[in-house]
Amino acid sequence: MSYETLSSAGSSAGPLVGEFERGTGFSPWELVRVVSAVAQGTRDENALTSLLFHQRHPERAGAVIRRDERGAAAEWLAIRDTVVRPLLGGGRAPAPAGRPSRRKPCAPGAPPATPLTPRPTRSCAAPGGVARVNCKRPGTMACPAVTGLLCAEAVDGVPFHYPECVRTVPGSGPLLVVARRQWRREQRFTGPFQDTLSTFLRNMRGFGMPVEAILTVGSHYCRCVERDDPAKPDILSNHSYGDALDIAGVRWPEVGGPPSAVRDTIVDNWTDPGQRVLLRRIDACLRLSFATVIDYYRDDHRDHFHCDTNRGQASNPLTTVRLGFTREALRAVGHPVTPTGHPDADALRALAAFSGVPVASLKGAELQRVLRALFTRVAAGR
Repeated sequence: MSYETLSSAGSSAGPLVGEFERGTGFSPWELVRVVSAVAQGTRDENALTSLLFHQRHPERAGAVIRRDERGAAAEWLAIRDTVVRPLLGGGRAPAPAGRPSRRKPCAPGAPPATPLTPRPTRSCAAPGGVARVNCKRPGTMACPAVTGLLCAEAVDGVPFHYPECVRTVPGSGPLLVVARRQWRREQRFTGPFQDTLSTFLRNMRGFGMPVEAILTVGSHYCRCVERDDPAKPDILSNHSYGDALDIAGVRWPEVGGPPSAVRDTIVDNWTDPGQRVLLRRIDACLRLSFATVIDYYRDDHRDHFHCDTNRGQASNPLTTVRLGFTREALRAVGHPVTPTGHPDADALRALAAFSGVPVASLKGAELQRVLRALFTRVAAGR
């Protein structure tokens, strides 16, 4: 059974393959494999998920995922929830597994808040503290005092909104909208971070996506990073330095924004094909601005983008947390990644095909240049 056969078939699998090719991080080849197995009578979702997972990782030789392999477990769940279950059910991808959205459904009849004008940005030095959130050893990591912290309710005239709760749109299936928000929400970050956020907003405007408001769920707070490293189980998050913002989405203006089924494009809707296109363009703009972006490819970031400047330092562009979106971006511009079980090498080959730069030269500044060219095309929607 070939991808072309599936795409033109009269069964429900054909439209699904096209939808998932546009909206997920998995290649048509992988979708064909699971549909072929279903056509041959395999209906066990765990067996189908493991089939794809182990084809992607032949180096594991079929080894069972251990309890401490959180990255592998998250990838297995993503395959199950965004490929296997929808194809078995013959419909759209369900709400993803993993950590649920932090935004609760609105209570019936909840009154909307009144829009408020943002107050001017001010200096607001923050004392240090002791990190307890997400720490393997709570209370052993000291967060620094931040003397250059700014308290801001807007950047370049674009205010911050805090989504308090969401609801579904009648007749739209699982599409969620923000039903109640705090219209004036103070965020705390350093001056360099504010400058980078301004760059992001300029990029959005330049690519035809002006923003009326940034939807945020948190900025500066003392916390650890979730990690599985016995030698160094706890490190401080960039949030602890005033160098991070969690962005739940953006609010489009009534006039002049990109076509969207809803005014608020939020990360919660990452499985919706139409919103996924916009989220992909937003994600690309974030990556053109920030050193680190963590998105819906991690199960604990399926309701927000984490963005930081890594305190002015470069980040590895081909870490596992970044490869998911790089694969999606390559597919969006017509250069899908062919998985062989070696994710870094697979991505580099596709980047070479996209850019014309030899694989051996894709490192350092040249790799960053090619990635910027890729993300620029995706942000432009071309």
